[in-house]
Amino acid sequence: MNPDALRDLALDDDDDLRDAVELLLHRANQRQLWLLFIDGRGRLGEPLMPMADYPSDPLEVVPIDDLGDVAQAQALAHRIGMLREITGNAAVVLVWERVGDARVGGEEDDVRLWARAMRRQASSLGVPLRAQFLLHAHGVRQLHADDWA
Repeated sequence: MNPDALRDLALDDDDDLRDAVELLLHRANQRQLWLLFIDGRGRLGEPLMPMADYPSDPLEVVPIDDLGDVAQAQALAHRIGMLREITGNAAVVLVWERVGDARVGGEEDDVRLWARAMRRQASSLGVPLRAQFLLHAHGVRQLHADDWA
């Protein structure tokens, strides 16, 4: 698969989606979140958005003008849902980039905390979260329920 043909390929299963993420992003260079969209036909949608410097604590409560006092994860999930609607995409994929290995550690691991919080918030807000991945120093791996449980 090459990047040019990727836009025309339906990413029907998780392996295809993981391969697409790896083709696009390769390996981790820094701590950031990548936001990807999937269109109504299961193809990679627009835009592909990196977000560096996301907060360390997804549960930190912050004041947001139009939402009130909400957790960071709730604010992010709300904004992602708005972007998905505005762009006309069907689903969202989150890729947590960090330098290091593929292991998701203990309760203080920020990928674990964010993946858990975003799964809950996406479900609560009705944001169709297709999958979450960890982009690490050696490639990409999909995050599953036991990674954030």
